[in-house]
Amino acid sequence: MKAIVSVTVLLGILWPNASPSLVNAHTAARVDRTIESKIGAYLKPYLDLNGFSGAILIAKGGRIVFSKGYGMANYELNAPNTPQTKFHLGSVSKTFTAAAIMILQERGKLNVHDPLAKYIADYPNGDRITLHHLLTNTSGIPNVNNFPEYNNQSKFPHTPSDLIPMFKQKPLDFEPGTRGYTESNSNYNLLAYIIEKLSGQTYGEFLNQNIFEPLGLRDTNHDGDASALIANKASGYVPAGAASLENAPYLDWSIKTGNGSIYSTVEDLFRWDRALYTEKILKKSSLQQMFHEQYGWFNGKRLNRNVVRMNGRSPGFNSDFQRYVDDDVCIIVLANTYTPTASIIGSDLAKIVFAEPYEVPKLVKPPSVDAKVLESYAGRYQFGPDFFVPGGVYAIEEKNGELLMVAPGANATLVPQSETEFFDRPFWSMIVFARDNQGKVTQLIWRYGGQDYRAERLP
Repeated sequence: MKAIVSVTVLLGILWPNASPSLVNAHTAARVDRTIESKIGAYLKPYLDLNGFSGAILIAKGGRIVFSKGYGMANYELNAPNTPQTKFHLGSVSKTFTAAAIMILQERGKLNVHDPLAKYIADYPNGDRITLHHLLTNTSGIPNVNNFPEYNNQSKFPHTPSDLIPMFKQKPLDFEPGTRGYTESNSNYNLLAYIIEKLSGQTYGEFLNQNIFEPLGLRDTNHDGDASALIANKASGYVPAGAASLENAPYLDWSIKTGNGSIYSTVEDLFRWDRALYTEKILKKSSLQQMFHEQYGWFNGKRLNRNVVRMNGRSPGFNSDFQRYVDDDVCIIVLANTYTPTASIIGSDLAKIVFAEPYEVPKLVKPPSVDAKVLESYAGRYQFGPDFFVPGGVYAIEEKNGELLMVAPGANATLVPQSETEFFDRPFWSMIVFARDNQGKVTQLIWRYGGQDYRAERLP
């Protein structure tokens, strides 16, 4: 999950004068048939290519105007997704962790400007790293997910205290507070540990007692016990081949405690949205601080409107949660596929809701491309410093008449759209190959999220 440009929102904006009351998400929805028709046409290309399987909820003025499930919660059992299906949230879990920290601050247990050393005395650089740095992903602590041992460790149960040694002795990526948001899940592992240390409860117990139960979030919880049976929970999937799916790799979700271990439904997240307009679990001043400082959330402008949002992606799942606070519009997209389309869909749904221009994805039936043309694209390509993995090297291979993109965690069958354009399903993006005047392939252009990332072909 990558932060898009965020802009500080005035405190008064984040607390509308007319605070909508908490409503029951099961209240009969006032379905907007125009929106329903547009969403159906918009989603068709995603559904045709298994680019989206999940649930969507849209609410305006505190009432649900659209709520529907798509695809399967479990393809092997032919169990469909519904608005009551439980999905892993990925980094949307951080919104609950941040709220838990603010609850502890209100109770005088901590201050967000406390140094980390106050809670872990021997933590390297702990006197210079504050809880604020952890909450805003500006600590410089490296991301535990990036370590070679993480994949193996993710198969086994963990507690926050035994996760910390995985990154505690690693050098900082940068001096605390000297860079803006730089995602590191280690930060929120540490916050989960602090919640446990100060409360005397497990992370899940504290959230249940202080957030989930008071707000009636009956379908929301921390997935900290892999042996527990969870009714109506979706299985996670990853794209395979040109249009198929396969099971996501096994993950013990306890390794993501604090940063991505929560599961929920679109209806429960709507209840969470309503609660954030009230003082039921946090005072107005704490909510303002949380949103203004971007603790567990991003804030900024979209469609020239103020939005508070969060998105997430974890093995087999991706999610998007957008709250247009001045307009009292809430858009929630939860998916049980690893293809990161929830945020794309969520942003386009906002355009539909606000009657702004939007585009239906234009994908064609794959044409036949000569094997020699495919072979000409084979090679290694290096991206520049602006890429998600700065300087990352990706390989293109031709195999059995198909083109493959190969990189750690990014292997994909590329679906032809023309002789030079290929669709990358796992990232729902377009790959374009460029040639020089002599016809030699020199570049790969990855079009993702409205931006072009160029990779030079290596000798």
